[in-house]
Amino acid sequence: MSYLTQYAVRPDASLRPARRGARVNIDILLNRPEFDGGASVRAYVQDTSRHPFGRRRLPKPRLELRISDCMNEIAFEFSVAAYELRENSLYKIDTLIDALVQFRAGLAAEAELRARRERR
Repeated sequence: MSYLTQYAVRPDASLRPARRGARVNIDILLNRPEFDGGASVRAYVQDTSRHPFGRRRLPKPRLELRISDCMNEIAFEFSVAAYELRENSLYKIDTLIDALVQFRAGLAAEAELRARRERR
């Protein structure tokens, strides 16, 4: 058995509830355990609602989104420090979500086509 099985978690367990101080705290494997080679998604959004602040010092939440496959990792940068940065951060994540939805639709269509061809 592969040494990687020790890191395998059930899909429902990997989306654990956010811990105190976090709005989002996700660390999830992207592949099923038998195919896993390290691909994962790490998403973290700090909850600063209880942080004290003044006019000159607003809290800066920790915002982390990393997507990795077996060999490479992409770390996205997000900020809520200024209006333009907030708008761009939301635009960036919306664009990524849209691209993933479209990619999934194309992948599903190709998977179905392949399955039909295999049945012939």
